[in-house]
Amino acid sequence: MCEAPTVSREVFGPPVSVIIPTYNREKLVSRAIDSALKAISPGDEIIVVDDGSTDGTKTVLAGYGGSIRCVPAPHKGAGAARNAGIRAASHGRICFLDSDDEWKPDHLELHRRFHANSDCILSFSNFDIFRDNRPELGLERMALVKWTKDFRSWDEIFGGGVPYTRLAELPPGREDFMVHAGNLYPLLLKRLYVSTFTSFVRLDSMKDRLLFREDLPTLEDYDFFVRLSKIGKAAYLDCSTVINHGHEGPRLTVMDDLTLSETLRNIIETTYGADPEFLQEHREDYTVRRNDLRKWLVKQLILQGDTRRAREEIRDIREVPFSVRAMCLLPGFVARGLSAAYRGIRKGTA
Repeated sequence: MCEAPTVSREVFGPPVSVIIPTYNREKLVSRAIDSALKAISPGDEIIVVDDGSTDGTKTVLAGYGGSIRCVPAPHKGAGAARNAGIRAASHGRICFLDSDDEWKPDHLELHRRFHANSDCILSFSNFDIFRDNRPELGLERMALVKWTKDFRSWDEIFGGGVPYTRLAELPPGREDFMVHAGNLYPLLLKRLYVSTFTSFVRLDSMKDRLLFREDLPTLEDYDFFVRLSKIGKAAYLDCSTVINHGHEGPRLTVMDDLTLSETLRNIIETTYGADPEFLQEHREDYTVRRNDLRKWLVKQLILQGDTRRAREEIRDIREVPFSVRAMCLLPGFVARGLSAAYRGIRKGTA
């Protein structure tokens, strides 16, 4: 399925630690590991963190022998699993791969060559999507724009780019593409542009102090990249280097909208909201974003019938529709019932 060419084995820059967290993916993890084995160069390592799997994952991993390092961990979720991999890593250059996805053969080489001539501490790229349960749909290419829902050009999002060949030599067979670099920190306030499985991170001396939060039920990758992007520059490589697979198997993080809205608010309040320097220049942007997230949270609380908490949240939110304020005044079971009826009507007329 991978269409990228076989890459050169010449090493550019320091070795890399590849971290693959997995949980109950005995039928999927081999695809990810095999793709990483095709992408690494001499001196690199592949660390697979088994996040407390209860299926046959351990047997599958044992079959790889010494070509990978297996790190067993109690089941605590994606953030804790990635942290276990970071702590076990021998190298300061880190790449992450989800155990249900696969790298194209030149993924590591492209990022590694770029970083050999760059002071960026983070690079990320685009990805394609292949739905394992709907193979007739084929490959959806360059899917990052759909994932972020930001349909602007990268020149507009991140500033003007330059051809990759002005920064580094392309691996054989790879066509040239644009690279956009700069300050990603203010951009992440509104959207997560970085897909973890496409990222190349230079942690180096930060390995012990820059980890994924383990107290978040989801979006720990968003929080991680916000904090990382505050420290140094980032670069986006405008090409696809990964195939993201859609499937019906288990995932490390699947959350409802209430949890998502609560978690997003938590993240921006503890990062941007606790950054006086950022607020001095971007307070209005922060206030608008926080206000929007709180309105989303209020709507989710109403849907759950928690109108008491919805009333508490809505007190100092700007520009809330009268209908939403009215729903907050109702008993919880009434608001939940009306919301369910409204959704049913909307679904029936869609």
